[in-house]
Amino acid sequence: CQAHGALYKGRRVGSLGDCAVFSFYPTKNMTTSEGGMLTTNRSELADRARLLREHGSKTRYHHDVLGYNYRMTDIAAAIGLEQLKKLDSFNKKRMKNAERITKALNDVKGIIAPPVKPHVLHVFHQYTVRVTSDFHLTRDETAARLKELGVGTGIYYPVPIHRQPFYTSGPGLLNAEAASNEVLSLPVHPGLSDADLEHICTSLSEL
Repeated sequence: CQAHGALYKGRRVGSLGDCAVFSFYPTKNMTTSEGGMLTTNRSELADRARLLREHGSKTRYHHDVLGYNYRMTDIAAAIGLEQLKKLDSFNKKRMKNAERITKALNDVKGIIAPPVKPHVLHVFHQYTVRVTSDFHLTRDETAARLKELGVGTGIYYPVPIHRQPFYTSGPGLLNAEAASNEVLSLPVHPGLSDADLEHICTSLSEL
């Protein structure tokens, strides 16, 4: 999960199923510099996760199952606790930035802003638009033009899962193929200044 702090119908993302996994990679809404966490309200899943985290051991030097070393360091935990205190303010800034960019895109035909449904609190880990065939530039041309204007972009992800070497024997997925050719992510992170946002919005209008 990359939606730390998001809500779906009033419930926190991460509490909706049997378990959820969050990433703490540096670009996420909060970070410990790397790694992640698992959330669950099922004790048997929590016990299993703890066992696998600790070399498959309940008792030191006795291995019940094949396990791993997934223990978080104290430094990473300290970073995470401080980041958690700032998560709501980070997310509010992301949402404010996203709202401003969406407003700028209202006048750009052929670039579709990410939809936000009424029952969802979207925290915008990424702000991913679709550059459709109605736009006069392709997705790659749009990214190149924005780069010329000094606006960084990202493509998440250029190769759909079913086209990865490990999955090539599986079925073709036409909608995933189409989406992978249209998606383009714009900067939305909380470190953006008002001047940065103004430049992004102005650049979009100049495409």
